[in-house]
Amino acid sequence: MTPAPQIKGWCPGAWQPMASGDGLVVRVRPPQGRLSAGQALQLAELARVHGSGVLELSSRANVQLRGIAPDRHAAVLDILAGCGLLDADARRESLRTIVLDPLWQPGDGVRETAQALEAALFQPEAQAALQGLPAKFGWLVAGRGHRALAGVPADIRLLCLPAGRAADTGHRWHLLVQGLPRLLAASTLPAAIAAALELARWCADQSRTRKAKGLHPGRMAGLLAQYQAAHHRLPDWQLPAGASLQALEDAAFCMPSAPDPAPGRQGPDGPYPGLLAGAPLGRLSANALSRLARVLRDTRDRDGQAPHLRITPWRMLLIEGRAWSPAALRQAGLDDAREWITDAGDARLRVCACTGAPGCSQALAPTLDLALQLAPQVPPGALLHVSGCAKGCARQRPADITLRAQAGTAADGTPTASFAVVQNGTARDVAQQELEACALRDNPRLFSEKIEWLTSTKPMAPKSIASPLPPYAAKPT
Repeated sequence: MTPAPQIKGWCPGAWQPMASGDGLVVRVRPPQGRLSAGQALQLAELARVHGSGVLELSSRANVQLRGIAPDRHAAVLDILAGCGLLDADARRESLRTIVLDPLWQPGDGVRETAQALEAALFQPEAQAALQGLPAKFGWLVAGRGHRALAGVPADIRLLCLPAGRAADTGHRWHLLVQGLPRLLAASTLPAAIAAALELARWCADQSRTRKAKGLHPGRMAGLLAQYQAAHHRLPDWQLPAGASLQALEDAAFCMPSAPDPAPGRQGPDGPYPGLLAGAPLGRLSANALSRLARVLRDTRDRDGQAPHLRITPWRMLLIEGRAWSPAALRQAGLDDAREWITDAGDARLRVCACTGAPGCSQALAPTLDLALQLAPQVPPGALLHVSGCAKGCARQRPADITLRAQAGTAADGTPTASFAVVQNGTARDVAQQELEACALRDNPRLFSEKIEWLTSTKPMAPKSIASPLPPYAAKPT
């Protein structure tokens, strides 16, 4: 590994990692959601040398390094910055919370929209105006396939869509704001960016006011709800020329979210701009990533460039621009089912799970192995979420079945673990049944037997088990 470069003006303490049961967790936001082959190799090396040897693909299209020792944190940040995966300016890094639709295609305007938004956020006047923006404030930039990204948390969604026949330009832009029952339409990209910054500036102003009063800064949806309740109207935003609020009547924006894309390879008329490959439970070994990146490094597209990897919010990687032959799949290790999911019918696509115990200090039971054991019991079209606690970090949206770990005490006083079963809900919701953790591990078929009983039409319902969190602790949907 090359020596860690020293970043001028860089303060490691300004970019705090997350502490976990297996060390520090460092979240990496690849610019525009893309990794070069060299950056992928560097990430794999960091995970192997300084971390647990595993990289996690998150639902926010980030890559997480786990198990980083505290005394190696600053060196890891220096290396990330040196290969272009971390901004040396902590403020710029905190503003770069943009999820870009990984299925963008050349010419659809989506990537150019994200680039324009990022450039605007990095302007000094914008950085000053957005001081105090909530830490988890997020952007999403997408195109016609935005329904597949409906589950990605975002305060402002900036959509670049094909223009109508009467339009002079090739695109139009719509802004969907969390908590706003109106559509903000813009006829030009500069107008769309200016409108988006105006909304974010208002959010930052409201958050600063709340902080000054000792209140939680809140998020866009909550701030809008509070403002409308107090003033019975929308805020007086200073929208630019070419941008206006419209009724949210377009059925395309009211339709339910589309299912997550399935793994697949690109054909002559394939739906993806490359090969979409999943990682079991979003966890990818450093060795698997290294093997793939080495093949990409030696591959060239039509323009003579090495293909990039796009990070998706579906815990998959999209390998750009190549129709993979069976020999190439084997060379890159993509045929190894222990590391990759390339079959749309793979049962592991029907489960999601957090790190669980002992990797997470808040988890009350192991989750990863259990989720993989139960995957074959989940019917096609259904989703199982195994959560180590009531936070539900792996999935904030409802799942068909959620198993929430909870602590208990046996009759002899020894501590035990069980799983509360939530139907069509999240890890925070009220459960309908309880299953012993040891019984599930010893007999995975018990799960399908109990779930079949829960979903039957029998008149007797099991006793409800209340969520361990009070209602006001639940996140807004």
